[in-house]
Amino acid sequence: MNQAKRIVPAWTYRPGPDVSDGPPPGLVKAQAVAKAAAAVGLAAAAPGVSERQVELAISAEMAGHGVEHVWTITNVGLGENARICFPTHPPTALTAAERDVVMVDVHPITPDGFWGDCTRCKVIGDFPEAASALHDLETLHYEVLAQCRPGMPASELFGLCHARLVAEGFVLLDLLANIGHSLTPGAAYLHNFIDASNDTPMWGAWAIEPFAERGGIAVKVEDLVWFGRSDCTVL
Repeated sequence: MNQAKRIVPAWTYRPGPDVSDGPPPGLVKAQAVAKAAAAVGLAAAAPGVSERQVELAISAEMAGHGVEHVWTITNVGLGENARICFPTHPPTALTAAERDVVMVDVHPITPDGFWGDCTRCKVIGDFPEAASALHDLETLHYEVLAQCRPGMPASELFGLCHARLVAEGFVLLDLLANIGHSLTPGAAYLHNFIDASNDTPMWGAWAIEPFAERGGIAVKVEDLVWFGRSDCTVL
């Protein structure tokens, strides 16, 4: 008779302040894969290249890291499609224009079971208004990440980010009016979203992803942050 073996998640879930100070190595690796795949997707985007072609480039990069599954679809947005980033809107045959913005949102599951989540945008062609919008969003995003502290309420982080968005002339585009969500083993939304009504203390991994428009131009950026016992780490 074969000896029974427990089947458990790759990542031990601890929902409170006894969480490890640093992120699990597997989560760090998963996020590195997500960031590499997003970079490849942006590099593939050019005038005449379709959203589906960008998705294929991202998929090939993830496959090179042994990734066989994603936890939700790979989002690729061009033109008007860049204004919606949601699981119901898969990549299409729409091709990039001479002046455009491409948005990619990548969600790999590594072979050892960890989940990544990364969004990046790139301006295509001579499009100064878009370049300015993307620069300003990324700047405020990293300023907000620097204010993260272990156990802070999700609603407080939302307030910090939303105030900066408004000050820079942005309007939040997220269909559920949030700037991110929790990320736990096998679940992306167990502690709900980073929005004005969620007072959940932030421990462990959270994806922070402001998605906004200014002057009709949509831009988005996303990073994972580990809320540890005594410090926060941007992966």
